[in-house]
Amino acid sequence: MGGAHGARGARPRGISPSQRSLISTVGAALLACIALTSCSPRPEGGGSASAPGSLTAPTATAPQITITPTDRSQGVALTSAVVVHSNTPLQSVKVLRGASKSQDTSAGELAGQLSEDGRTWTSTGGLFADTQYQVSAATSPVNGIAGTTTMAATFTTINPAKPFKVSWGPVAGQTVGIGTPVTLTFNGPVPDRAAVQKRLVVTTDPPVTGAWNWSSDRTVRWRPQQYWKSGTKVHVEANLAGLDLGGNRFGVKDRAMDFVIGPAQISYVDAATHTMKVYRNGVLQKTMAVSLGKPSSPTMDGPHNVLGTAQTVIMDSATVGIPKGDPDYYYETVQWNVQFTSGGEYVHSAPWSVGAQGQNNVSHGCVNASPADAEWFYRFSRLGDIIDVRNTGRPPDTSQLGNEWSISWQRWVAGSALPLTAATTAPPPADAGIVGAAASPPPTIRS
Repeated sequence: MGGAHGARGARPRGISPSQRSLISTVGAALLACIALTSCSPRPEGGGSASAPGSLTAPTATAPQITITPTDRSQGVALTSAVVVHSNTPLQSVKVLRGASKSQDTSAGELAGQLSEDGRTWTSTGGLFADTQYQVSAATSPVNGIAGTTTMAATFTTINPAKPFKVSWGPVAGQTVGIGTPVTLTFNGPVPDRAAVQKRLVVTTDPPVTGAWNWSSDRTVRWRPQQYWKSGTKVHVEANLAGLDLGGNRFGVKDRAMDFVIGPAQISYVDAATHTMKVYRNGVLQKTMAVSLGKPSSPTMDGPHNVLGTAQTVIMDSATVGIPKGDPDYYYETVQWNVQFTSGGEYVHSAPWSVGAQGQNNVSHGCVNASPADAEWFYRFSRLGDIIDVRNTGRPPDTSQLGNEWSISWQRWVAGSALPLTAATTAPPPADAGIVGAAASPPPTIRS
């Protein structure tokens, strides 16, 4: 009995403080583990989670190209720039220009420049009128860009109602004399001469110093400081495409030509001795008896450059202020003509004055020669040869064509819209564009 009583009265065994601390620590760890497990992402499909510290690779960017003007654009302004842009360096850009029947131009390629980062190409040349362009571009492979891509576009330019054009002389492929100026004549007045002159280029081989000179708001001429050297190759450009002159007038195309300087042919005409001495490369070829303008209508002094030749010319004194009915009136069909001023002065055949030739000056301003000598000189002469007339007492009229070499170099340079620059060497290939003829001189003719 006493044992039983002792068992019922015993105290139950308790948990010591150190045991309670251990249980609390383990429980906290289990809760933390459950919390981490419930918040961790699970791989799709029930797979195991990625190992700690692993990274997912970023997705590469696709290469892209944009072209302006956009594909199939019509009536694009001539002042527009062609711009090709990419989010990666460009490997190639080509802009081909189609031929245009309305502009009489052949196919070609538009020049452009790439930005420093290689991602933007911008055209540097002007757009031709009424012309289709084809643009193609390709990107280069680069890290971070998924592969490469290409893009193409076509667009067509507007044909303006008021085109700005130029004609010029000499003509492409011509061999000319040592006094030939490059003469450009525009189809309308030029309000900003400097803007136009910036687009004109003369390149020579060998290089020479030369300058432009504006004789009017429609005509500009270029010549070297001294007569051309025989054999010089000359390349001329008028890059007018895309030029905005105001008043809805736009340059519609670029043009280029090449010509060559031939032998040095200079003729010295002396009114005092009534002779004409003809030289080629410094060697006397012929001495001709001539008759120059009489005292009331003297021939112009000064070096002149040949403007052209014609086998037959009708000379009408009414064109130089001597009307029909005047005692000095004449109307003649004249043979073997070499023109040297736009005012109508020629070396020509004059059978009616053979008796005075070599003796007296009896013409109305031209240089009269015998039919045989005139024919010889006609066949000898070419555009730009020098005819240097002396001792007449009449100064040259430098407003007329053919008197470019009677203008001092200082005065010539003063007629430029821009500072003087020397022509460069090694002419580039000429564009295959069509070239116009020189402006025709007024029909004023003397005999």
